[in-house]
Amino acid sequence: MLNALLISLSLAQAPLSTQEMVKLGEALALRGDGKKAQVQLEKALAAEGDGALDGKTRARAERALGLALLQQRKGKDAVGHLETSATLDGSVEKTWLYLGLAKDQVGDTKGSIQAYRDGAKALPKSISLQHELGMALLSAGLNVEGATVLDKAAAKAEHDGELMADAAYGLSLVGRFQDAREYAMRAVEMSPDSPDALYTLGMSELGLGKGKEAAAAFAEAIDSDETHVPALFQLGLLLQAQGDDKGAAKRLTTVLRVDPDHTRAKAHLGVSLVRLAGAKAEPRAEGLLRDAVAADPSLAIAWATLGDVEARNGKIKDASASLKKALKLKAEPAWQKRLDGLKNVKEGTPAP
Repeated sequence: MLNALLISLSLAQAPLSTQEMVKLGEALALRGDGKKAQVQLEKALAAEGDGALDGKTRARAERALGLALLQQRKGKDAVGHLETSATLDGSVEKTWLYLGLAKDQVGDTKGSIQAYRDGAKALPKSISLQHELGMALLSAGLNVEGATVLDKAAAKAEHDGELMADAAYGLSLVGRFQDAREYAMRAVEMSPDSPDALYTLGMSELGLGKGKEAAAAFAEAIDSDETHVPALFQLGLLLQAQGDDKGAAKRLTTVLRVDPDHTRAKAHLGVSLVRLAGAKAEPRAEGLLRDAVAADPSLAIAWATLGDVEARNGKIKDASASLKKALKLKAEPAWQKRLDGLKNVKEGTPAP
């Protein structure tokens, strides 16, 4: 039907009316042809006199033009048209969704949140707007409000597995693990092979102290998507905590293959490699640990493990400095004991 509309309008003998230009522009935008849509919609919006647009039609044209500009990554230009559309007719869900996306595209996080908030206020029954608002709040670090919004939205949506998984994720972030598990279970029931749903189930199980169940959920998520970085990373951490450094290293190596800049994966892979090397120096581990602390100096375990590597290589001053940095971040008796043990070791002599 869309193609028929495009063909009939584009092949018309007489010049298109403003109404027809809006219809054609909308159809092109919905088809993803932003450039052609922009041409038709700008003509329609500039038209005067016979065939000029009424308020609601102009709102449609502004909304479609905003979408067309979004498709061309022209978020700054899209914002103005979408704001105009919202002012002319605030009763259309997509207007607010596009506006939130456009503001996010230009890096205006606060503006994006406000667009979703205004849309949810104008359309209180819109689950989609509540969903986007909740996720935008989480992205901004406003976890409590974001989790609350997602919880309320999920409670109203019986068959939205993606929303259930997102609500579970948000609730896990604020420590509501039992509620998170209930949503995650429902998400998995609706989409048994969804890696995101399985991952959120793993996170809720982990929060409830059920390591075995969490590991199983993460493993299933990876079976569904072998490049699922969050599940790979969390399973790697679990295996490392259980003393399975070989298994942890395998998972963490995969994380870095998919996401080479994953700082925490570098740090924990370095830890496992050092453990696996025993008393031997591990050049690759040292490189990973240095990269990790350079990107995030707050990684205490990376500093402590780097100190061990430096001590094994006879870099006693460097090792002492690294261990002191680790202890400032986290008071671990084992690290303090290690630091104390370096006092009588000469520079250039590998520490035991």
